[in-house]
Amino acid sequence: MNYIIDSCVWIDYFKKKINFKEISQLLIDNTALTNKIVLAELIPSARSNKEYDFIDCLSGIDVVPLNIDWSEIIEIQYQCIRAGINKLGLLDIAIAQNAKQNDVAIFSTDRHMILLSQKVGINCRIK
Repeated sequence: MNYIIDSCVWIDYFKKKINFKEISQLLIDNTALTNKIVLAELIPSARSNKEYDFIDCLSGIDVVPLNIDWSEIIEIQYQCIRAGINKLGLLDIAIAQNAKQNDVAIFSTDRHMILLSQKVGINCRIK
């Protein structure tokens, strides 16, 4: 299975070596993916901190095409609010929508993303 790696996981992977074995295996197996949202979350801070090796690593990962369907995002957010899943960021919803559109899973440690993935019906790998 292919996984969009959430930005929180990348940060933990490079800074704290959390989930190092799992993410390294996904990279070796070429099943780690990213999208423009995750890159937009990570690259500006990495550039500011001159973390060029991190940026180089990210540039080698396949980027999943992104087609934001705003009507679907509104519906997802509405369904989550009705289910008591509050304080979801639109970017997280767009990442989940992107995973669903491309039939891939998400690797995340973010509690909101885990709840969101269950609501949207996508596979979310957590550790």
